[in-house]
Amino acid sequence: MKIKRILIGLVVLLLVSGAAVFILMGRKVAEFAKQDFSMIDISKLPDGTYQGSASAVLVNAQAEVTVHAGHITEVKLLKHGHGPGYGAETLCDKIVEANSPDIDGISGATASSVIVKTAVLEALKNGISP
Repeated sequence: MKIKRILIGLVVLLLVSGAAVFILMGRKVAEFAKQDFSMIDISKLPDGTYQGSASAVLVNAQAEVTVHAGHITEVKLLKHGHGPGYGAETLCDKIVEANSPDIDGISGATASSVIVKTAVLEALKNGISP
């Protein structure tokens, strides 16, 4: 009986811990999603390659953004750790096309989409910092 109680306690602890992780991740993603992804005037950024990153517990990304003549010419995902959402990597081409991280996310990869866009935004912010 004692082993059964210990096992039940461990299962409950794991469930509560898992729920807490997902709640924390959801809050961080919601916070990032509220950002103004069009806040950077890309036409005023100096030419260069900039890096940025973002993380929300289970989902993280590190991006490298190349700017030339006021346009985003390339976005590379250097790292992308994600949960169940796949496909956010396709955002890189869309960001280059739009010349902005202010694009629609990928359905089914909402958290990854927000994190990738935030990593790109952080890279662009690094372009305006001396």
